Amino acid sequence: MNTKYFKYAIGEIILVMIGILLALQVNDWNTKRILKSKEQVYLKQIRISLNNDLESIKDVKKFNAEKASYIDSTFIALEQSSNPEKYMPLITNYLFVMGEFNVFEPNNIAFENMIASENIDLITNMKLRKNLSLYYKRDFVNSTQERIKEQTRQFVDYLTPKITNKQFIKQFTKHDSHLPNIFEVKIHSDQQVYAHLLIMILNIDNQNELLDTTTEEIKRLLDLIDNNLKS
Repeated sequence: MNTKYFKYAIGEIILVMIGILLALQVNDWNTKRILKSKEQVYLKQIRISLNNDLESIKDVKKFNAEKASYIDSTFIALEQSSNPEKYMPLITNYLFVMGEFNVFEPNNIAFENMIASENIDLITNMKLRKNLSLYYKRDFVNSTQERIKEQTRQFVDYLTPKITNKQFIKQFTKHDSHLPNIFEVKIHSDQQVYAHLLIMILNIDNQNELLDTTTEEIKRLLDLIDNNLKS
Protein backbone atom coordinates (compact mmCIF):
# COMPACT_ATOMS: atom_id res chain seq x y z
CA MET A 1 0.00 0.00 0.00
CA ASN A 2 2.72 2.43 0.94
CA THR A 3 4.63 1.70 -2.28
CA LYS A 4 1.55 2.17 -4.44
CA TYR A 5 0.68 5.40 -2.63
CA PHE A 6 4.27 6.65 -3.02
CA LYS A 7 4.22 5.96 -6.79
CA TYR A 8 0.85 7.66 -7.05
CA ALA A 9 2.13 10.73 -5.17
CA ILE A 10 5.24 10.93 -7.36
CA GLY A 11 3.03 10.72 -10.44
CA GLU A 12 0.83 13.52 -9.13
CA ILE A 13 3.88 15.70 -8.42
CA ILE A 14 5.22 15.07 -11.93
CA LEU A 15 1.88 15.96 -13.46
CA VAL A 16 1.71 19.14 -11.39
CA MET A 17 5.24 20.09 -12.44
CA ILE A 18 4.43 19.43 -16.09
CA GLY A 19 1.32 21.59 -15.72
CA ILE A 20 3.34 24.39 -14.17
CA LEU A 21 5.97 24.20 -16.90
CA LEU A 22 3.29 24.24 -19.60
CA ALA A 23 1.58 27.19 -17.93
CA LEU A 24 4.90 29.07 -17.74
CA GLN A 25 5.61 28.25 -21.36
CA VAL A 26 2.18 29.45 -22.47
CA ASN A 27 2.55 32.59 -20.36
CA ASP A 28 5.98 33.23 -21.86
CA TRP A 29 4.59 32.69 -25.35
CA ASN A 30 1.71 35.09 -24.67
CA THR A 31 4.12 37.70 -23.29
CA LYS A 32 6.34 37.43 -26.37
CA ARG A 33 3.30 37.61 -28.65
CA ILE A 34 2.05 40.77 -26.90
CA LEU A 35 5.50 42.40 -27.07
CA LYS A 36 5.85 41.44 -30.74
CA SER A 37 2.43 42.92 -31.44
CA LYS A 38 3.40 46.19 -29.72
CA GLU A 39 6.67 46.28 -31.66
CA GLN A 40 4.81 45.90 -34.95
CA VAL A 41 2.36 48.67 -34.04
CA TYR A 42 5.24 51.08 -33.39
CA LEU A 43 7.12 49.99 -36.52
CA LYS A 44 4.04 50.43 -38.70
CA GLN A 45 3.58 53.96 -37.32
CA ILE A 46 7.26 54.75 -37.91
CA ARG A 47 6.97 53.31 -41.41
CA ILE A 48 4.14 55.74 -42.18
CA SER A 49 6.26 58.62 -40.84
CA LEU A 50 9.22 57.61 -42.99
CA ASN A 51 7.08 57.43 -46.12
CA ASN A 52 5.75 60.88 -45.28
CA ASP A 53 9.36 62.04 -44.98
CA LEU A 54 10.01 60.81 -48.52
CA GLU A 55 7.06 62.87 -49.77
CA SER A 56 8.32 65.92 -47.86
CA ILE A 57 11.72 65.54 -49.48
CA LYS A 58 10.09 65.41 -52.92
CA ASP A 59 8.24 68.65 -52.13
CA VAL A 60 11.44 70.40 -51.05
CA LYS A 61 13.30 69.27 -54.16
CA LYS A 62 10.41 70.38 -56.37
CA PHE A 63 10.52 73.83 -54.77
CA ASN A 64 14.32 73.93 -55.14
CA ALA A 65 14.03 73.14 -58.84
CA GLU A 66 11.60 76.02 -59.31
CA LYS A 67 13.74 78.42 -57.31
CA ALA A 68 16.93 77.40 -59.16
CA SER A 69 15.12 77.93 -62.46
CA TYR A 70 14.10 81.46 -61.43
CA ILE A 71 17.64 82.28 -60.31
CA ASP A 72 18.99 81.05 -63.64
CA SER A 73 16.42 83.14 -65.50
CA THR A 74 17.49 86.17 -63.46
CA PHE A 75 21.12 85.61 -64.47
CA ILE A 76 20.03 85.46 -68.12
CA ALA A 77 17.91 88.60 -67.85
CA LEU A 78 20.75 90.57 -66.27
CA GLU A 79 23.16 89.23 -68.86
CA GLN A 80 20.99 90.17 -71.81
CA SER A 81 20.03 93.70 -70.80
CA SER A 82 21.32 96.60 -68.75
CA ASN A 83 17.95 98.33 -69.01
CA PRO A 84 16.15 98.14 -65.63
CA GLU A 85 12.79 98.64 -67.32
CA LYS A 86 13.31 95.30 -69.06
CA TYR A 87 14.71 93.14 -66.27
CA MET A 88 13.00 94.68 -63.21
CA PRO A 89 9.50 93.25 -63.89
CA LEU A 90 11.00 89.76 -64.14
CA ILE A 91 13.02 90.12 -60.93
CA THR A 92 10.07 91.47 -58.95
CA ASN A 93 7.89 88.60 -60.16
CA TYR A 94 10.53 85.98 -59.36
CA LEU A 95 11.29 87.45 -55.94
CA PHE A 96 8.22 85.78 -54.47
CA VAL A 97 9.94 82.43 -55.06
CA MET A 98 13.61 83.43 -54.82
CA GLY A 99 12.87 85.12 -51.50
CA GLU A 100 11.44 81.93 -49.98
CA PHE A 101 12.94 78.62 -48.87
CA ASN A 102 11.77 75.13 -48.02
CA VAL A 103 13.53 72.85 -45.54
CA PHE A 104 13.08 69.20 -44.61
CA GLU A 105 12.39 68.08 -41.05
CA PRO A 106 11.59 64.43 -40.24
CA ASN A 107 8.24 63.55 -38.73
CA ASN A 108 9.49 62.03 -35.47
CA ILE A 109 6.22 61.82 -33.52
CA ALA A 110 5.86 58.01 -33.69
CA PHE A 111 9.48 57.43 -32.69
CA GLU A 112 9.34 60.00 -29.89
CA ASN A 113 6.14 58.40 -28.55
CA MET A 114 7.97 55.08 -28.36
CA ILE A 115 10.91 56.71 -26.57
CA ALA A 116 8.62 58.55 -24.16
CA SER A 117 6.88 55.27 -23.31
CA GLU A 118 10.31 53.66 -22.73
CA ASN A 119 9.53 51.05 -25.35
CA ILE A 120 12.63 51.36 -27.53
CA ASP A 121 13.65 47.86 -26.33
CA LEU A 122 10.62 46.45 -28.14
CA ILE A 123 12.64 46.72 -31.36
CA THR A 124 14.52 43.45 -31.20
CA ASN A 125 16.56 44.02 -34.36
CA MET A 126 19.61 45.86 -33.01
CA LYS A 127 20.64 47.18 -36.43
CA LEU A 128 17.20 48.66 -36.99
CA ARG A 129 17.08 50.13 -33.48
CA LYS A 130 20.50 51.75 -33.89
CA ASN A 131 19.80 53.16 -37.36
CA LEU A 132 16.43 54.59 -36.33
CA SER A 133 18.04 56.27 -33.33
CA LEU A 134 20.77 57.78 -35.51
CA TYR A 135 18.23 59.02 -38.05
CA TYR A 136 15.99 60.74 -35.53
CA LYS A 137 18.87 62.22 -33.53
CA ARG A 138 20.33 63.97 -36.58
CA ASP A 139 19.92 67.74 -36.67
CA PHE A 140 18.59 68.38 -40.17
CA VAL A 141 17.88 72.08 -39.67
CA ASN A 142 21.01 73.55 -38.08
CA SER A 143 23.33 72.59 -40.92
CA THR A 144 23.13 73.02 -44.68
CA GLN A 145 19.48 73.92 -44.40
CA GLU A 146 20.21 76.67 -41.90
CA ARG A 147 22.49 78.26 -44.48
CA ILE A 148 19.62 78.09 -46.98
CA LYS A 149 17.41 80.08 -44.64
CA GLU A 150 20.06 82.61 -43.64
CA GLN A 151 21.29 83.23 -47.19
CA THR A 152 17.76 83.72 -48.51
CA ARG A 153 17.01 86.25 -45.79
CA GLN A 154 20.25 88.11 -46.55
CA PHE A 155 19.40 88.18 -50.24
CA VAL A 156 15.93 89.63 -49.62
CA ASP A 157 17.25 92.17 -47.11
CA TYR A 158 19.91 93.32 -49.56
CA LEU A 159 17.85 93.29 -52.75
CA THR A 160 14.59 94.84 -51.55
CA PRO A 161 15.98 98.37 -50.99
CA LYS A 162 17.88 98.13 -54.29
CA ILE A 163 14.77 97.44 -56.34
CA THR A 164 12.45 99.80 -54.46
CA ASN A 165 11.70 102.65 -56.85
CA LYS A 166 8.87 104.96 -57.78
CA GLN A 167 7.24 102.53 -60.21
CA PHE A 168 7.66 99.59 -57.84
CA ILE A 169 5.84 101.39 -55.02
CA LYS A 170 3.15 102.58 -57.42
CA GLN A 171 2.56 99.03 -58.65
CA PHE A 172 1.94 97.55 -55.21
CA THR A 173 0.47 100.46 -53.20
CA LYS A 174 -1.09 102.69 -55.88
CA HIS A 175 0.69 105.64 -54.21
CA ASP A 176 3.23 108.05 -55.64
CA SER A 177 6.56 108.59 -53.91
CA HIS A 178 9.72 110.69 -54.09
CA LEU A 179 11.85 107.61 -54.76
CA PRO A 180 14.17 107.33 -57.79
CA ASN A 181 12.71 106.18 -61.09
CA ILE A 182 13.12 102.62 -62.31
CA PHE A 183 15.80 103.54 -64.85
CA GLU A 184 18.12 104.52 -61.97
CA VAL A 185 18.21 100.94 -60.68
CA LYS A 186 21.66 99.33 -61.13
CA ILE A 187 21.01 95.68 -60.27
CA HIS A 188 22.68 94.53 -63.49
CA SER A 189 26.06 95.84 -62.32
CA ASP A 190 25.74 95.08 -58.60
CA GLN A 191 28.38 92.56 -57.56
CA GLN A 192 26.59 91.70 -54.33
CA VAL A 193 23.42 90.72 -56.19
CA TYR A 194 25.36 88.30 -58.37
CA ALA A 195 27.16 86.91 -55.31
CA HIS A 196 23.87 86.30 -53.48
CA LEU A 197 22.36 84.55 -56.50
CA LEU A 198 25.42 82.35 -56.90
CA ILE A 199 25.56 81.40 -53.22
CA MET A 200 21.86 80.53 -53.24
CA ILE A 201 22.41 78.16 -56.17
CA LEU A 202 25.33 76.50 -54.36
CA ASN A 203 23.28 76.16 -51.18
CA ILE A 204 20.42 74.58 -53.13
CA ASP A 205 22.86 72.06 -54.62
CA ASN A 206 24.18 71.22 -51.14
CA GLN A 207 20.68 70.84 -49.76
CA ASN A 208 19.66 68.57 -52.64
CA GLU A 209 22.71 66.42 -51.96
CA LEU A 210 21.68 66.14 -48.31
CA LEU A 211 18.14 65.23 -49.35
CA ASP A 212 19.36 62.57 -51.78
CA THR A 213 21.52 60.99 -49.06
CA THR A 214 18.60 61.12 -46.63
CA THR A 215 16.30 59.50 -49.18
CA GLU A 216 18.64 56.53 -49.48
CA GLU A 217 18.89 56.30 -45.69
CA ILE A 218 15.09 56.26 -45.36
CA LYS A 219 14.78 53.54 -48.00
CA ARG A 220 17.26 51.37 -46.08
CA LEU A 221 15.27 51.91 -42.88
CA LEU A 222 12.05 50.97 -44.67
CA ASP A 223 13.65 47.75 -45.93
CA LEU A 224 14.75 46.85 -42.40
CA ILE A 225 11.27 47.59 -41.05
CA ASP A 226 9.57 45.55 -43.77
CA ASN A 227 11.85 42.57 -43.10
CA ASN A 228 11.16 42.86 -39.38
CA LEU A 229 7.39 43.02 -39.93
CA LYS A 230 7.54 39.85 -42.06
CA SER A 231 9.47 37.86 -39.45
